[in-house]
Amino acid sequence: MSTRPRFVRVTHLEAKMSTVALVGTSSFDRFFNPAHDALQRRGHGVARFVTREQLLAAVDALQSLEILGATSSFAADRELFARMPRLRALVSPFTGVEGFDVSAATENGILVANGQIAENTVSMAEAAVLFTLASLYDLHGTERHLRENLPRPSQVRARMLMGKTVGLIGFGKIGQAIAERLSVWGVRLVASVRTTRSMPAYITSQSLDEVLATSDVVIMAAALTPESRGMLDLDALRRMKPDVVFVNITRGGIIPDDTLATLAAERPAMRLALDVFDPEPLKEDSPLRDLPNAILTPHMVGHTVESQMRLREAFCENLLAVAEWRVPEYVVNPSVIEPWLGKQDSPQL
Repeated sequence: MSTRPRFVRVTHLEAKMSTVALVGTSSFDRFFNPAHDALQRRGHGVARFVTREQLLAAVDALQSLEILGATSSFAADRELFARMPRLRALVSPFTGVEGFDVSAATENGILVANGQIAENTVSMAEAAVLFTLASLYDLHGTERHLRENLPRPSQVRARMLMGKTVGLIGFGKIGQAIAERLSVWGVRLVASVRTTRSMPAYITSQSLDEVLATSDVVIMAAALTPESRGMLDLDALRRMKPDVVFVNITRGGIIPDDTLATLAAERPAMRLALDVFDPEPLKEDSPLRDLPNAILTPHMVGHTVESQMRLREAFCENLLAVAEWRVPEYVVNPSVIEPWLGKQDSPQL
């Protein structure tokens, strides 16, 4: 007999019994199934929805649901908050919360939790280093010579990382982990940051224009926010060196795919290494697919066994914590914690 949890949509009669909704396609069942089981074992009601439209169609359920677990691209906005008067927590299984209106959630006293686990940060940092080296050393081109029995080229294409300037756009947890690992590689590290902060001795803060213009390797490490979406247009990217290595392992919406494809086609010495796109999956007719100087992976290069296991655990832990009025370990909007805890005694909940 299958042990797969039976997810049911909330009906009028069931609505008052359900306090938690999990929203996402079956591809995320590896996160939702354990969370569903863990919540039910502790006596919490759980409803499962595949799409936002299905959730919004469950009018009665919206009135009683208190906690929403959803994938990072899920549109949790003011409209949703207005239709879920008892909502008090949003939980993403991943680090990203680009679909969540965190400002509106904070205004409404809704706590936002995510998967800011160390394993994910380190996995993504290691993947960025992998992409950088594979690009500099022309790994795929070198493989091609063996697989197709091609003669050795008259000139080698591989370049050393040592002695290069590596520029980070963004210096959050992933950017910091990348810099920490590269700090012993004999490179010059620079970073573009939005807010002034203290920086490690091995990295220098620069403007975005300076990072783009002076770096041999540019690594996109910024989160996707309303402010960062589309922040790098063609004019900005043309400031980069003709033979730059451009790596993106965070989110695709920061740079339009067609813009990158145009630039890489103009500059055959440029090398791209991309794990993220906008939209995803990468369009079948995207010009990026035809570029010989691009490494393309489907938003999974930094997804390791270790990080995925810990993300599942953290998702369960975060959901159980908010369901039981405990502050979860990974909070996106910590300013809401004190008023959020004060809601516990509210007669409306």
